[in-house]
Amino acid sequence: MIDTRSNQQWQHDLNAGGDVQASAIADLRNILLRAALYSFQRNLTDFQGLSREEILQQAEDCAQDALIAVMDHLAEFRGDSKFTTWAYKFAINMALMTARRERWKGVSLDELTDNREDAFDEKEFWDGSGTNTLERSAMQQDLNRVIRQVIQEDLTEKQRQVLVLMVFNEVPMDEVVRHLGSNRNSVYKLLHDARRKLKNGLLAHGFGMEETIASFEMDR
Repeated sequence: MIDTRSNQQWQHDLNAGGDVQASAIADLRNILLRAALYSFQRNLTDFQGLSREEILQQAEDCAQDALIAVMDHLAEFRGDSKFTTWAYKFAINMALMTARRERWKGVSLDELTDNREDAFDEKEFWDGSGTNTLERSAMQQDLNRVIRQVIQEDLTEKQRQVLVLMVFNEVPMDEVVRHLGSNRNSVYKLLHDARRKLKNGLLAHGFGMEETIASFEMDR
């Protein structure tokens, strides 16, 4: 019955109540579990150190959370795709968030912020399009020098922390929020203000919009 329900049947059965609803929910949960396990399979390096039983439990938790999300948003389904394809995305998103949490579990974010110089030296902020190798190297060094100066002189300590974690080390926002004991809105504002100061600093030092737009344009 899992693969033979139409979009309308899924919506009807999930809203029906009784045995019909229970059967549809059980089928849907199995689909979401397979989706979570598929996503985990593609991100196995994030689960190093976990047993198969622990990974399965993580997948089951993702499936359950995804099921709750699907039921909460059921009225929003408009039939633009197969229902199972629409529901599948909830499980994939839950699985990706779980994998991301596992990836950063045990990583000291304090050490990442302490090693900001190393992280900075490994980051390229401009792609050097349209220049030869020597020109690119010189301009990259000049750009890095100015960025370093602006970071050291113009940013607050909290802005520097958020920038180092999210831009230099690509730490997800949720992990930064947890580390700082803050919330997403506050961390987003810190990142936004840090990027704004950097852009203004680059412009003040004679860099054009092409270089500044290429730098620090990521959102989490």
